[in-house]
Formats: sequence, structure tokens, C-alpha cells
Amino acid sequence: MQTELRLFLVRHGAVVTLLGALSGLAYAFVLTGDLSGSMRAWHLAHLQGVLTGILLIAASSFITRLSLSPAIRSAAAYSFVITGYCYAIGPVFGAVTGVRGLEPAAPLSNLVMYTSNLVASISIVVGLVLTIWGASKKQRLVPDDT
Repeated sequence: MQTELRLFLVRHGAVVTLLGALSGLAYAFVLTGDLSGSMRAWHLAHLQGVLTGILLIAASSFITRLSLSPAIRSAAAYSFVITGYCYAIGPVFGAVTGVRGLEPAAPLSNLVMYTSNLVASISIVVGLVLTIWGASKKQRLVPDDT
């Protein structure tokens, strides 16, 4: 089960990183003028996809070492994956539609982008809090080496 969870994070991390890299192609076309759009929005889409994909791959190295029950460990992994896809797809949607999604306001495309940002923000906090909790529990269980 632990190997499956690690591979789950690596697989989804690679997909999210790939989505971020593909966003980088669109960003390059915007930079060269071959595609119209906001450089800032495409830069954000590229970076968020790549960086959250790397986060997922990094999480695969520590997720099984946390002192958490299997269900809570899975919840942490899924929260990271949800964050990854929201930050890989949401900003691309925002760059394509020209919205930022910083507040819940019309048009519908802005509401979609806002929801993506909100879900990603909540899920990353859940994943990080569970990581901190599991690492703290593990540290208390492991005797000091000195």
C-alpha cells in the first residue's frame, strides 16, 4: 500500500509537471508574439504547474515516513494531488479566458477560476497540516541520537 501511495504521487506529479511544461510552450508563444495573451498569466500557469508537480514528486519521498494512519496518509496525498491539478489547470483556464479569479464575481469564467484557487488553497493547507502533524508525531516517537 505504501509503495502504491508513493507511485500515485509520482505519477500525478509527473502529469502535473507535464501540464506546467506544456503551459510553458504557450508562454513562449506569447513571449514571441505568436499567441496573444497576458505574459503574466501564462508565466503563472507555467510556474504553478511545474512547481506543484515537483511538490507532488517530493511528497512521495516523505509521505510514507509520516506517523499517520493509512486513511489520513491517503487524505494528505489526495489533498496534494487536488492542489496539483487545480494549480496546473486553473491558471491555464485563467490565461485563456483572461480572468484572475481573485474574488467571487461575474463572469462565470472568473467564478470557475476563483473556485479553482479556493479549492487549491484549502487542499494545500490540509496536506501541509497533515504533513506537519505526522512529522511531529514521528519525531516524538523517534529517540534522540545524542
